[in-house]
Amino acid sequence: MSADAEEKREGVLVIVDRYYYHQLNKQDQAVYRAFYDGVMAHQDIIPIPVRGDFPQEAFERIFEAMTKDNPLIYYLNQSACSCASDMFGHFAICPQYFFQKEKVKEYNRKIEKEVNCLAEKLNLTAGTDYEKEIKIHDWICQNISYDDEGADRSKPMRLIASHNIFGVFAHHRAQCEGIAKAVKVLLNAVDIKCIVVTGESVKNGKRVPHAWNMVNIDGQPYHLDVTWDIGAIGSSFKRIPYDYFNLSDQLIIKEHKADTQLPTCSSMQHNYFKVNKRTFWMKSQAIAYVEKALQDGDIEFYFRVEGRNVASDVAEKIYDQICVFFSEKGITDKRVKRIANDKIGTCWIKIY
Repeated sequence: MSADAEEKREGVLVIVDRYYYHQLNKQDQAVYRAFYDGVMAHQDIIPIPVRGDFPQEAFERIFEAMTKDNPLIYYLNQSACSCASDMFGHFAICPQYFFQKEKVKEYNRKIEKEVNCLAEKLNLTAGTDYEKEIKIHDWICQNISYDDEGADRSKPMRLIASHNIFGVFAHHRAQCEGIAKAVKVLLNAVDIKCIVVTGESVKNGKRVPHAWNMVNIDGQPYHLDVTWDIGAIGSSFKRIPYDYFNLSDQLIIKEHKADTQLPTCSSMQHNYFKVNKRTFWMKSQAIAYVEKALQDGDIEFYFRVEGRNVASDVAEKIYDQICVFFSEKGITDKRVKRIANDKIGTCWIKIY
């Protein structure tokens, strides 16, 4: 196993981006490699190259790095894996697996078939890295639902699937960890660097464990949270949100906190709103954009405000603008739906 490699799985070429492996020291990297090879061989006892002391903290650090780097090892039980030593000081890892070896081969074929079909359907080999990324983001938002029952311990198979790629590719539902791992698999499959980030997020004043991604587009890292974009869709209006598509550290830290050191994300060049020229520093710019779009017959407006502008205030002002526009035309049967994200500065407004 190499640090960043092309691997052959059931005849399918898979690009593996092992960011967390590179954060380990030499001894920990050697243990990581032995651990990985043993899990791939479905060994019940995996000897590791350790002599002397091997603290629990080191084992947990290596275990976390390997499971984040390798989401295709979905069959490894992340909550039940131990390390033991014999009287001669030889260490070994004793993993537990969710499925038998033959069942894993069967599931691998299904997952890899789904990934290959998806790559062909979305034409993921064509276009820029940004275009590939947005295709994957949009497909997940349109086809994968957040599994609200994925944390229910009375449903063990549901719990297992929702926290890894199996939930996404086999059931089309998962929680944040499963979604983030699936994003990594798909982006790595088209040779785009992507890592799984774990930590905490704050929503409605509550701090909860969370997972999202960091992607590298044209040499610049960005935060990508597809799970929260799924959550922003809503049931009444089927739309694809891009609130959390390629954010800088400055924006993501308002609601997310990573539990490990990450590359610095300072660019907004490939943020969705920057690319589509829908970022406004002044309220008057947003109003002018909507005014022109109304004259052109548009009924949906999606943009981001920066600086001291408050998204909800801007959305309210534009709501009034739209009401005046239709009133002057004598139109009274139109309604306006508006969603503002004050943390990120996004406004989505639709006339119906």
